[in-house]
Formats: sequence, structure tokens, C-alpha cells
Amino acid sequence: RVPESPKHVCTAMSFGSADARATFCSRVFAADRVTSDASDAASVARAARRPFATSALRSLLPQVWRHFQGSQNRRSGGGPARRKASKVFVLIGRLHRWLRQHRALPGNLAEFERICRATSRLPRLRVRLGFRFLDPTGSGTWSVKNIVGFRERRRGRTSKHRRSELSWDYYEAFFRARIVPGAHAIIVERSVVRQSLTVKCEVRKRGHPDGPLAREPLVITAATRVLKSSDKRRKIMIQKGTCDLLPAIIFRPPAGPQQWTLVYLHGLGSCALQDYADRPHYFFDGSIALKVVVPTAPNRELSCYDSWWERRGLSGTWRLHRFRSWYDYLVDNGGVREDAIDWASLHVVQKALHHVVDQEAAELGGRTERVILGGKSQGCCTALDAALTFPRPLGGFIGLVGHLLGCTPVEPNGPQRSAPLHFFHEPDDHLMRWSWVRHGEKRLRDAGYLVRSRRRPDPETHSHFIQGVEGQWIRSALRSICRPHLER
Repeated sequence: RVPESPKHVCTAMSFGSADARATFCSRVFAADRVTSDASDAASVARAARRPFATSALRSLLPQVWRHFQGSQNRRSGGGPARRKASKVFVLIGRLHRWLRQHRALPGNLAEFERICRATSRLPRLRVRLGFRFLDPTGSGTWSVKNIVGFRERRRGRTSKHRRSELSWDYYEAFFRARIVPGAHAIIVERSVVRQSLTVKCEVRKRGHPDGPLAREPLVITAATRVLKSSDKRRKIMIQKGTCDLLPAIIFRPPAGPQQWTLVYLHGLGSCALQDYADRPHYFFDGSIALKVVVPTAPNRELSCYDSWWERRGLSGTWRLHRFRSWYDYLVDNGGVREDAIDWASLHVVQKALHHVVDQEAAELGGRTERVILGGKSQGCCTALDAALTFPRPLGGFIGLVGHLLGCTPVEPNGPQRSAPLHFFHEPDDHLMRWSWVRHGEKRLRDAGYLVRSRRRPDPETHSHFIQGVEGQWIRSALRSICRPHLER
């Protein structure tokens, strides 16, 4: 098993190619929304599965504008670099034929023209486009500092505590339809607006006045060495500590209390301070009043690497290498099958995370159904275990390139039976292979849980060690979980 820290795997500047980086950056700007022709066709097909009405046509305005704007460019001889027009003129009969080709059947032409007239009287449709990078090439980074409009305002800093406000620009597009009198035609208008998004960032370290996130007793020594310590001739000292989940990164909405809280766990070998302090855009798009808590895993020995010794400090004393790990691995199977883990070490973190959930729910008026757990890789496994063992309903779960642990209990009709469980997998993942990961999701489905699994390739081809696409997946899952409640 390879730790997931960029120090060991790849830096934020190591991309598959400059073209892949630039291509993916354009996808990030394009709204975490559908942008390709295939996605447009899928959107039209989804509209066909419900009775066609003004709301259905209004929701298709971005696809209508994109398709017919491209047709106008081709007729006028414009190339790919031609600036997109803000208005698209479409004959109603031609639009009617295009929708019928995609099986979105709006009835006869006269009825469809009435639908177009009703749609023109509706409010504008707002579509979030996302953000733009200052340097979208291979030499750029995924940091918020590389986003157009980045600003940082320090609010106070000590050795144990740092507060700041981070801002960056994001873009929104507004679409509306307008009937052309006497021409049996419709004009689809598109306007793009740039706005600023601000979040409060807090870095909490040991010694903070508010104390640690948790206080669970922890055994730092690897489980295999603990067993050997019974032989007094080996002179193995068992080291103990406290699982305080620090340092931690906490993002808050700039104004007013949060409506939702996401507790997100990093992968093996990573750290909240190093890997997520400059990644608020992974979680925020301005649509949700969200608080994000990113704790750090304990620094512990791993049993599967109990022969990895290193010199430490000026004295040159030898010590077993330690990892930022949520639990202890007994055997590393290299992705062929699930690794064997020490359940006792997982149970300590499980209790610590339950305490964090209780604290966050207290800030939300005791509403645990507004707390979401999530994580990446090993953090996904740990967060899912904590979610399924929590005794009260949660808001949902977001898991990236991870799986259900074999030791995690799955109760039929358990407390999380109505909470959406979102999973994202990379098809070329060689550490969490779909051949055995899928059996865990089948366990959840058979027990009646709402599993929403997606297998999507990483445009940067990083396989298991995803970077930029991580934020896109997180934001899409958050919108899916939170928006149905916001629209009530």
C-alpha cells in the first residue's frame, strides 16, 4: 500500500499532460454541469421520461443554446476560437424537430408553440458554471491561489490557531427564452455573470482554546509488535497516545450559521493541513450554507510495515516508520483483495468520529440528519464504518475511491437506510479494484440502503490517486444530498 500524500505519489503540478490538464480545467469551469454533446442528449432523454411542459423546456435551454449556437457558428464560418454569441435564433419548427429526434416528444407543432410562449414568461434559468484557473497548464496547481479572483484576508494568527477569509470568483449563466413576434421563432438568450465566493478558514492545532475534536485513548505501536511485547526478552515498549484528530481544517460560511456540516477524511499518508487547507473550492460552490471539518488521522505504526525502521532526530535513534493512518493494517494485499486490518484500532477512530458528529449536530440544533460523513480512499472506508455504526440517522455519505470494510456491520433497515450513500470509483484503480469492491456495495443494496455508485475516469489519469476531479465529485454529491431539502 502506497501512502496517498503528494510527497509520496505526485505533486499538484504533476499532470498526465498539459492537454489533459487544460481539458479538465475547461470542464471544471463548465459548471460541474453537463457540457458534452452526449450529456446534452442524455438531458433531453431524461426530459422525455416525464410529460413535456414549460418546466421541461426551460430546463433544456442550456442544451438548446449550446446546440444551435454551434450550428450558427458553422454556418457563419466561425472556428473553435470564435466567441460564442449571447443570443441564438431558432425557428420553432426546427426546435420541434430536434427535440423529436432525441425522443423528447412535445406533441404537435401548435401545442409546442404554446409551450414555447409559456416558457418565455417564466423567470430566467440559473446555471452555475464554476471557476477558472489563472494557469490551466501543466505548471499550474489545484490550489485556490490559482483561481481567478483569489483573495485572502487574515483574521488572526497564533502558533496554535489561524483564521482567515478566502475568496475567489465563480461564474453563473442565466438562460431565458423570448418569442419573436410574427416569425414563429424563439430566441434563447445567455448571459454570464462573475461573482465572488467567500469562506472562513480556521486552522486548529494542539493547544487551541476550544480543545481537540476528540479525546480517545490510542495505541500507537503496531498490533503485531504489541503481541510480541509479551516476550520480555524483546524489550518492546508499547507507546500510547490520544486520538485528538488534530491538526484540523474547518471551513465555515461567511455569513450566518451553517445549514449542513460535512466531516471529510483524507487518505492514508495525507494530512488535513497540507492537503486541504488551500482546497476550499473542493467543497463550496455557493449553493449550500455548509460547514466542512477535515480532521487528521493519528500518526501510528502499521503492522504490515513493522520492519521499516528509520533514524530520527539528531541523536540518530532508530524508530519504526509512522504513517498518518485511520487504522492499523495487518496485511497489505496490494489491491488484489481487501487488506486485513486491526479492528481495535478502527474502533478507536469510530468512537472519535461519533463524538465529532454529536458535536456538529449540537451546532445544528441536534439534527444529525444534517451531518454528512465522507472521505477518500482509506478515509472513505473509515467514514463509511462510522456512518453505518452511528445510532441515529445522518444526512448522507460521500465516498471516493474506497469501499465497505468487511468488518463493518450492515444492519438490514439500519439507522442510515434512508440516507443516500454516494460512491465514486476510478475504473483504472489498481488499489481498490472494482472486482471485489462491488461486493461491498451489493451488501448494502441487499440490506435496503440507498446506494448511488458511479465509475468515472480521472481526466488526469492518476488512477487511485485522484486530485482535481476529487472536488468535482464532492460538489456533485453535496448538491444531490442537500438540494432536495433546500427546494422544499
